[in-house]
Amino acid sequence: MSAEQQAALDALYDLDNVVTVKITMPQSEWDATRTEEPAGGRCNFDWTDGSRYKWRKATTVEISGTKFPAQTTFTDVGIKKKSFCGSIDDRKPCLHVDFGKFTDANEGPIENLIGSRYLTLNNSIQDPAFIRQPLGYRLLGMAGLPHSRCNFVRVFVNGRPVGEGMPGVNAPGVYVNVEPIMKRYIERNFSGNMKGNLYEIEHNDDFVRARLPFIATESLSEFENQADLKLAIDHVADHGITGAADVFDLEQFIRVYAMEFFLKHWDGYSNNTNNTYVYNDVAAVENPAVDNVKFKLIPWGIDQTLRTDHRFKLGDTGLVARLVRNDPGRRAQLIEQIRTYRREIFGRETQQQTLKPLIDQMETLLVNLGVPDIVSQIAVVRQQLRLAESAGYLCAGVPDNAEVYVLSEEGSACLHASNTESIPAGTAAPLNFEVYHLPLRDDNDKSDLWLVNDLGSGKSFISQAFGRALHASATLTTPQGHNYLYTCPPSNTDHAEEFIVAPSASVPADFAYSGYFRLVSVRTNLKATFGMDLTPAGRARVHQEPVGSRVYFY
Repeated sequence: MSAEQQAALDALYDLDNVVTVKITMPQSEWDATRTEEPAGGRCNFDWTDGSRYKWRKATTVEISGTKFPAQTTFTDVGIKKKSFCGSIDDRKPCLHVDFGKFTDANEGPIENLIGSRYLTLNNSIQDPAFIRQPLGYRLLGMAGLPHSRCNFVRVFVNGRPVGEGMPGVNAPGVYVNVEPIMKRYIERNFSGNMKGNLYEIEHNDDFVRARLPFIATESLSEFENQADLKLAIDHVADHGITGAADVFDLEQFIRVYAMEFFLKHWDGYSNNTNNTYVYNDVAAVENPAVDNVKFKLIPWGIDQTLRTDHRFKLGDTGLVARLVRNDPGRRAQLIEQIRTYRREIFGRETQQQTLKPLIDQMETLLVNLGVPDIVSQIAVVRQQLRLAESAGYLCAGVPDNAEVYVLSEEGSACLHASNTESIPAGTAAPLNFEVYHLPLRDDNDKSDLWLVNDLGSGKSFISQAFGRALHASATLTTPQGHNYLYTCPPSNTDHAEEFIVAPSASVPADFAYSGYFRLVSVRTNLKATFGMDLTPAGRARVHQEPVGSRVYFY
């Protein structure tokens, strides 16, 4: 491995290193670059006639960072527009930069400086939070999957932030700096093996003969005859899931599949056969046999992940995803992988100790870059991460002794067990205590946490602080007329401590979950409601009503 170049790339993409790229070129050339329409038209995924955009020559490109590299200027640098569909924009376009495109003299110096001759600058117009790519790629890395290094970059053209003065441009000049899938990426993510073949899967492409003419062979490939891809397609067609296991690393595929679920990657392989590269991680040969083929997936284009308008879903649009989901043994392996990632990557402890500080760091950087409304936009992503853990529980099951917050959809208030407000109030030796909702403090206070276990036909919820069970009354009502929820010593009289976790806005048969559920009493068939009935001390109760509140685990 090229240790010096990898170290330089680590420094370039360090999160705290805000990069600055200053491009100078004739204004007419820049206007031609930013307004260029893709060859074949927008969102034409069947285009096969070469590059969609033209490379143009920048007079100079200056690159520097708050930490790395020192300010350095290169001449005659290649600039090309990027994106032909969702993030296409002529005011703040995505850009490819190739320092060696027009002169070989740049290649050695730029690779010695930053480790690569290429930059990919994404405009983040589909992600107003700006963190879905740097966060998502780090999550993929935590999952042991191929991922880009990623940070933030300011981009100027002819002295002005890109998009400045253009109507409707959010955060002129602020871009996401994503490591492109080039040789150093392959080297780092595939244990130094750079002798495989690399292909790009765009929308509608799949491992079927009909799409073979549309699947692009990337320039890093050892061979351009697509022989390994053709063999894989035919082998899967002939042998189904068994054939897929021969020509794909299915364990790696299942990890990708599980992470697409948690990231809500609706525009990836499993849900939309898009935004995916596939690498034959062997020493490729010109005329391969089955033993010369072992494809691995590379997730890409994750700027629309963790959105509120999509579910956490194990999609089956992609052929290999469909084969895995429909096979009982592989489906069980997939569900177990979801359990593992729910616990190890999206679990509350990891969110508190690793992801929250990381997002805080990103938020500070973006506030300092002047991105508007950034705190509230990032709050949406924080909420989606908590929902990811809950969706993992709903999809793969709640294990015994799971320790969770129960949070409301509105405001993420938490179900809290009182140890001071008795029912009735003022009882000398009380057994029953109020439950009410408080703002989430996220400090693991045990009075906010519940142990969940199987009980009868449902689940029991035991206060972690006091060992008392959540109990649904069939007769006792609040002064406002709602059936009580309270805690008491566990007894489960008349199924009063059994609750059904009923997924909301979900389609379990299609493995699609919102992350939300309603907590339904087996005894009363009423649902936990984060209401406004007040306890004697003025705290808002959680009681029972027919409709109930949407809640989630965290």
